Amino acid sequence: MTTSVELQPVEERGWRRGLRNLLRGELSSWFKSSRWWKHLIIWLVVIDLMLLFVIIASGQEEVEEAVDVVFLYGVFGGLFVAIGVMITMQWSIVGEKRSGTAAWVLSKPVTRSAFVISRLVGNAPGIALTAAVVPALVAYILYGALSTVGWLPPVSYLAAVLVLVIFTFFWATLTWMVGTFSNSTGAVIAVPIAVLFGLWFLTGLIPGLVYVSPLALAFGQEIGDYPALVASLMKGEAPYSWLPLVSTLILTAVFIAAGILRFDREEF
Repeated sequence: MTTSVELQPVEERGWRRGLRNLLRGELSSWFKSSRWWKHLIIWLVVIDLMLLFVIIASGQEEVEEAVDVVFLYGVFGGLFVAIGVMITMQWSIVGEKRSGTAAWVLSKPVTRSAFVISRLVGNAPGIALTAAVVPALVAYILYGALSTVGWLPPVSYLAAVLVLVIFTFFWATLTWMVGTFSNSTGAVIAVPIAVLFGLWFLTGLIPGLVYVSPLALAFGQEIGDYPALVASLMKGEAPYSWLPLVSTLILTAVFIAAGILRFDREEF
C-alpha cells in the first residue's frame, strides 16, 4: 500500500530563505529535548539557591541592610549568567563551521544570513527563559515570602526582568559575533570574558563609563548614587539614567550587523 505525502513548499525569498526551518530546528533542540530543564535547574541552583542562602543569612539584619539582597541579584543573575551565556553560545557558530555542518547546510536552499541569524535567534528564547525570566520570578517569591524586603512592585520588577533579558542577549550576541570572525573556541570565549572584566575594571577607573557600560544594567559597581538599573527597577525606583540601556541596545545591533556581514564573507 502506497502512502501519498503532499510536500508543503516554504514561501521564503531573499535573505530569509530557509530561516523558518532553521529556527524550527534550533528551537526544537531547546524545547523538544531535556536541554531546557537541565539549563533551568543549573540556573535555579546558581542564582536562586545562592540568593536563598543570602536571604537566610541576612534575616536578622535591618531593612536598610536587607535591600542589598536585591542588589546581589544583579551579581548572581548578571555576572554568573553572562559567563554562562558565553559558554552556551561558544559553539553556536564555531562548532558548526569546524564540524562541516555549516558548509553542508549552506549547500541547501538556505542563505548565509538565514543560517547565522537562526543560530542567534534560535538560542535566545531558551537562554532568556532559563537564565533570566524564570530565576527572576522565583527570586520575586523569595523576596516577598522570606526576606525583610517584602513584595516588590510587580510592574517595575517585570521591567527589571526585561532589562535582564536584554543584558543576557547582549552577551549572547557578542559571543555569537566573535564566532563569525574566528574558528577558535578559545578566542570565542576569551574575547567576551575580556570585555566583561575589562569593562568592570575600567568602570572603576573611569566613573563616566557608568553611563554607557552594559554592566550598569545588572551589577556594575555602585559609584556614588549610581546603582545598577536592575536593582533600581526591582525596588520600584527610577534609574539614575537610561543611557546604559540605550548603549547596550546599540552595541547589540552593531554586533548583529557585524556578525551577518562577516559570515557573508566566510569561505567554506
